[in-house]
Amino acid sequence: MAIVEQISKVIDALVIILLITGLLASIVLAIREFHQTNGNWAERISGPVLIKFRITLGRWLLAGLEALIVSDVLHSIIHRTLNEVAIVGAIVAIRTALAYFLEREISHVENGNSART
Repeated sequence: MAIVEQISKVIDALVIILLITGLLASIVLAIREFHQTNGNWAERISGPVLIKFRITLGRWLLAGLEALIVSDVLHSIIHRTLNEVAIVGAIVAIRTALAYFLEREISHVENGNSART
């Protein structure tokens, strides 16, 4: 069981790296979009730049949430008391709901963006 705990900790560390990478990638892509878009500063920053940032960051967050769910399942294998499993189950349910609504929001932003172009 110690190996499962270590794997779970590695996944948690990788999620941190994943989220930081996602934030940096989102910023870089938003800056690139800012420079490629015409219009004044306020229009660009609130329009295509914000949309690009939200979509990119949302995808990275979704990947992180899904990886955290894997980590939670591994935690439930290690901690088999009813109380621990209930806590992990609640965390998985919350993360699954967040992932679902985040995916819906990303799709909504993408569809709204494609309808304008």
